Amino acid sequence: MDFVLVAKAVGALAAIGLIAAGMLSAASRRFTVDVDPRIESVLAALPGANCGACGNPSCFSAAEAMVADTLPVTACTAGGQSVADSVAEALGVEKCAVSSAVSMRHCGGGRAASRSFDYAGVMSCTAALRVAGGDLACPNGCLGFGDCARACPFNAISMDERGLPVIDLDACTGCEVCVSECPRGRLDLLRMGPAEGSVVVRCASHDRPKARKGYCSMCCISCKKCEKACPHDAIHVVDLLAVVDYDKCTGCGVCVDVCPQECIDLSGRTNIWGDPAFLDGRGPKVEGFMPRKADEAGSHD
Repeated sequence: MDFVLVAKAVGALAAIGLIAAGMLSAASRRFTVDVDPRIESVLAALPGANCGACGNPSCFSAAEAMVADTLPVTACTAGGQSVADSVAEALGVEKCAVSSAVSMRHCGGGRAASRSFDYAGVMSCTAALRVAGGDLACPNGCLGFGDCARACPFNAISMDERGLPVIDLDACTGCEVCVSECPRGRLDLLRMGPAEGSVVVRCASHDRPKARKGYCSMCCISCKKCEKACPHDAIHVVDLLAVVDYDKCTGCGVCVDVCPQECIDLSGRTNIWGDPAFLDGRGPKVEGFMPRKADEAGSHD
């Protein structure tokens, strides 16, 4: 073996490495970009999920916008009040209250809703919708293939035995990723609502009641029994569908109790019964459910 040749090769590679390192070092100094230390402070306060709920593609761009005062300190819905407070502290501005919101599913059909045909394609709501508008007979209902659950960056959604997404309100941050991912999100199948909202209407269809009953046994039939029974004038049938006014709703549960279709359901992080077992499709069926009297209901507990 020619050791002289080997030594020359090693020396040449070392020289090339030193020259390249010097060039890179000079380039880094020449083209360095100074980052506002406030951006780094705000970025450290943000959750780093890059969920896009604030309208920015990343937490870094959101931090830049907050420092530039083009985005409010409360813009990070995923972080909630604690993150908003940390951002305000990092920027030296006044703290603001964050209105906490969670995702609400407005469908109670699942396996109780009829199918127009047997779908055997890709198990995705978006894919199914491209085949004749989806196999579900209801034009507004949940297709049940779990696109929202797979998209949730906080693992707050799971599919249950009914073929419906169940939202873990403790894990939900209100980032709205599920709403944008759901192909029927624009039809209000999934939409954001107040975290303390104690009831939710599990129906999003505006078809005539007779047509609705033809494809779903859990639909709203516009009977107005909830509207007439509500002691706080907090629920009204609008465009053939019951709608809750959360500014008036106290969560007394009267509407849940009188609904003949059981499509008005218990919800909310602070539901008046205080037991997660009451939530999501189990309202009037759970042992111990009892609507509160008007004089007991008061405002949100």
